[in-house]
Amino acid sequence: MGQFEYLLMFASVILGLAVSDIAISLNRLIDAGAKVRWGWLAPMAAIVAFLKIITQWWSWFAAAPLANGLTFQMFIGVCVSAVLLFLLAAAALPEELDEGAVDLRLYYARVSRRYWLLFAAHFAASNVVSAWVQVAVQHARLAYSPGYLIAPAAIGLAFIRNQLLHGFCFVGLIVIYLAQFAGRGLGQ
Repeated sequence: MGQFEYLLMFASVILGLAVSDIAISLNRLIDAGAKVRWGWLAPMAAIVAFLKIITQWWSWFAAAPLANGLTFQMFIGVCVSAVLLFLLAAAALPEELDEGAVDLRLYYARVSRRYWLLFAAHFAASNVVSAWVQVAVQHARLAYSPGYLIAPAAIGLAFIRNQLLHGFCFVGLIVIYLAQFAGRGLGQ
């Protein structure tokens, strides 16, 4: 096993725990049956977190050639990014179900600020680390991307309580994450 596999394995454990958290929370909701009052934003938040995890891992795998140039500090940044992604996934659906009914609409309203701030923090951290690695290892030049507006938009969503806007943004993110690597093999 090479350096890249060791680094990817450690960071992937964190992402695996995030997927497990979503799956366990979803299982609890399904098991609760009629006690759950379903809302549409919390499940969409979980879908976005799931797709964000998958695309994060896919992009890490594509970065295999950069692994030899990774420094300890860069790897800490990768791990911080993974932990932020775990926290995002954990916020998407309720961890524990109360004895009474669970209202996902109210749950999302309660955690939406934290969810979007974690989304913005992860987006910023992962892009800063990615740029840092590309500049340090590949001597790449930084270039502006319209995608950089996603973090400020997420911060805005943390403070805007419009459910329709949140839903529209979730749909947009789902489309972006599904299209990002569509048709591409590992390492492409």
